[in-house]
Amino acid sequence: MTSQIDNPTHLLKALYEKNLSYNELHALIKVTIRLAEIIARSRYNYVFQRTVFHGITIQEIITDSITPLFIGSKTNEEIPLKKALLTWSQPLDSEESAYFFLSQIIGSRIEQEISKKLKETDPFFGKILRSINYVVEKNKYAKTTYFGVVHIIENSDRLITQKPPSAEFIEALPNSLLHGTNEKIIALVFDYLKSETDFFPAIPLNALIRRIKKYHSDDFSYYSSSGEANLEDSINVQKIVSSGLEETVSKLNQMYVSKGKLNEEEADNFKKALNDYAADLSDGGVSRGLYEYLSRHMLTLSKTDFYEKYHQSFDYLIRILKKSIAEKLHE
Repeated sequence: MTSQIDNPTHLLKALYEKNLSYNELHALIKVTIRLAEIIARSRYNYVFQRTVFHGITIQEIITDSITPLFIGSKTNEEIPLKKALLTWSQPLDSEESAYFFLSQIIGSRIEQEISKKLKETDPFFGKILRSINYVVEKNKYAKTTYFGVVHIIENSDRLITQKPPSAEFIEALPNSLLHGTNEKIIALVFDYLKSETDFFPAIPLNALIRRIKKYHSDDFSYYSSSGEANLEDSINVQKIVSSGLEETVSKLNQMYVSKGKLNEEEADNFKKALNDYAADLSDGGVSRGLYEYLSRHMLTLSKTDFYEKYHQSFDYLIRILKKSIAEKLHE
């Protein structure tokens, strides 16, 4: 049987009534972290199996997601979790209802953090996101959060009333739905969900972005944020990645080779690792941490030596690569 100190209903009531003790606050944080881990692993484990956010772990995503819920931006300001509690319209009179409230808030925060990390680590993710946001606004679609996951829906007046498709379902959509502009893709996916499935017509946003990028990993043809397809707005991702890689290798030679900080063999291995990283970046996402990229070409390299000798310079070059790509995507 759950004790008072571990009972989420009691803890939320104490938070609402402003008489939460230090021990109860600590217990609420523990409950929140435990629930966040369940949500992150059940909803996003497949993302981490495919994409390593520069070596960032699920635990770090959880910490970055949960911490802001317990910190007010100003002195004496209510913490964000308390603000959410004050605006919650449903009763919190059972453990189930308390966990439902927490799962909605936590899920939304994790979704935001995942999206933020994807934009930071993958410039193309941000480019497609901007295009889709434009399409949503232009066509008067709406975005809503369902169990912590942001979905695109056709009409803001129509709430999600039944199960929407999972992220895995969206990432396995037929290629026939993915031709043309993002505007056309979204319309086709809505039609497909309504005519070919029993799902509610709602599209998980981040999953759609990953599916669009995956589909275009062969011809690498994306469009401007206007969502329109024409020769001037068409973007050749392969060309942009190659240009960014060339700029990064030039920086490698200028800052590390010419100054004797890396010898020719080390520089050659850096170039190979940068090439691998760039290829993964353009083909669905980064697949491992920085150490793994470099150690693939420096077989005797230990993690200790990597962090002592190479991490700072290799991380700097990776950031140069991503910055270059991001700048070209905005041109």
